[in-house]
Amino acid sequence: MIMIRKLFLAFACGLTLWFMACRNDPPNQLHHDPNYTHVYSCPMDCEKSKTYEQPSRCPVCHMKLVQKEIPVKDLKQNADSSKTGKKPGK
Repeated sequence: MIMIRKLFLAFACGLTLWFMACRNDPPNQLHHDPNYTHVYSCPMDCEKSKTYEQPSRCPVCHMKLVQKEIPVKDLKQNADSSKTGKKPGK
């Protein structure tokens, strides 16, 4: 009788674990907002908010650049102002 209880308990635990492991939940996916993009900048702000497209190191302090998410419109605005020599918003 004790052996049957142990076998039943082991079977019930195994079945429970199997059901929990075999759930078909969709994976958590990050949804990228097309209005934002990733850029990299120095955490010490050595170059006054200058950003880079690729991860690397700051040319001034040699710290690892950190990833930031900024609106695409700000990135375009900064690119336009660098061509004309004007600061954004002026």
